[in-house]
Amino acid sequence: MKYVIPLLLLTVAPAYALEKVEYKTTTSSISGTIDLGPLDSPSQTLKDLAKNYIDVPKGATDWKLLGSTAEKNIQGKDKDGYEYQYYKPVFTPAVKALAGKEITVKGFMFPLESSDRQKEFLLGPFPVGCPFHYHVAPALVIEVHAEKKPAKFSYDPITVTGVLELVPSDPDSGVFYRLKNAEVVK
Repeated sequence: MKYVIPLLLLTVAPAYALEKVEYKTTTSSISGTIDLGPLDSPSQTLKDLAKNYIDVPKGATDWKLLGSTAEKNIQGKDKDGYEYQYYKPVFTPAVKALAGKEITVKGFMFPLESSDRQKEFLLGPFPVGCPFHYHVAPALVIEVHAEKKPAKFSYDPITVTGVLELVPSDPDSGVFYRLKNAEVVK
């Protein structure tokens, strides 16, 4: 059985569990659809579907590993009485072991600049369906910094190598991972 999810309104709501992160997708009607492929069981997660879009090159980091990071909801009020809410990562030991190491990962580019060459962009396991927001959980997105050798924009999957930085808290952008000194590899 295949599930068809509307292209632009795929949203992901993580279940907060430290051992296993599960995602539920919600949809609403819009023209254009994306076929996420077959779900083998109700407990299958969004990160399990990445294999339907990209392969894992030999020696590269699998999105399932990065997707194993859970989210902790942080909320409260600031000194002026304004409410805030953001998510902090809860990294697994396997993900913590990658901190500061050079990794290779394959994914789809989400450009952040209006240029053919991107010095900073997002990378994830699914093609971009909306030009304003990459609709996946933060554990499935890497902020890539390719200042030395900007990456040429591509709709096709790219393979990137760089040093992985784990971001323990980023209330402003919600990033869990950064790839520093990154460059696209063939």
